[in-house]
Amino acid sequence: MQTNAMRRGYLVYLGFYFLPPLLQPTALWHWAILTLALGAFLFIYQKLDQANPQQRWWWLAGLWAIASAVTPLNSGSMAMFAYLSFFLGFWLSGARFAAAIMLLLLWQAALLWLWHPTLWLQAYAVIVAVGVGVTGIVERMRLQHQQAQQRSDAELQLMARQLERERIARDLHDLLGHSLASIALKAELAEVWLAQQQPQAARQQLAELQQLARHSLQQVRQTISGYRQQGLDVLLPELLALLRSNGWTCLVDADLTTLAAQSPPELELCLTELCTNLLKHSDGDELYLQASSDGHHWQLQLQDNGPCSNLLPGSGLTGIRQRLQALGGSFSWQLEPTRFVLRWPCQQSPAITEHAA
Repeated sequence: MQTNAMRRGYLVYLGFYFLPPLLQPTALWHWAILTLALGAFLFIYQKLDQANPQQRWWWLAGLWAIASAVTPLNSGSMAMFAYLSFFLGFWLSGARFAAAIMLLLLWQAALLWLWHPTLWLQAYAVIVAVGVGVTGIVERMRLQHQQAQQRSDAELQLMARQLERERIARDLHDLLGHSLASIALKAELAEVWLAQQQPQAARQQLAELQQLARHSLQQVRQTISGYRQQGLDVLLPELLALLRSNGWTCLVDADLTTLAAQSPPELELCLTELCTNLLKHSDGDELYLQASSDGHHWQLQLQDNGPCSNLLPGSGLTGIRQRLQALGGSFSWQLEPTRFVLRWPCQQSPAITEHAA
């Protein structure tokens, strides 16, 4: 469906609804009825954007009823019929759209000719309805292209991450294969020298083994540093892009750079699991993500607008709770609205962590 900004922007065309009563004498009761009809129209228009595919046709029928009922009082009802044609173009394609727009045009023409029988008004109403219907088609194609592009970008990012993991796996295999073989050899030599009552030579092998182990640890850290830097600030945009490509609207109130710097690696698994659950089980289409810190703990909230009256935790939610509890944090949720809250201690500063190491 359209974004909120676009939805509000389209309402400017309702200005044509008020042109006929403004250009001719109109009684106060007449204005009251027109205003009430417009209020009902706007209410249903808002509901249409939130309705699922099964409900939206009933709401569209409500718009049709309001536009038809107001036509005897106001020829500006053609502006309302224009919104109907937009939704037809946005939802339907091919022969289904052609048949639907033809029925709408015939119904509009019959009403206008019955209550406002002028040829120029008929022609203008047809041009407006057809033009706005084509706009709906163009908007649908634009959103489809945008979603396809988002899916393509998400797939490329996931592929890049997979290639990076494979590269690190190869590097670690080559590095650790050589290092562990050398460590094993040094340990065997030390054992041989000890068996031969030569502690000085054994001590030399142990010293070299210790140096080799430290050097190997440093190489491992250097190898995986690139992977660690691709943390939450990379993963979270990927997850949001995946949700958006599936029709979700994602609102983020968080500094991703700061959040990533203060997030343990386990949080990536937790967020991946939660976003996967949203795609699989939630009936909502909006996600609100907020992160905050009190200086001692970080708190991350994910709230969606999917209706949920009962939630039975499976292995996924249980795993998230166990990971956060192991970090000294917590994991909780509430229903109506559905909100998940992740909490974990702030990490130590780099200087303290390095000193402790």
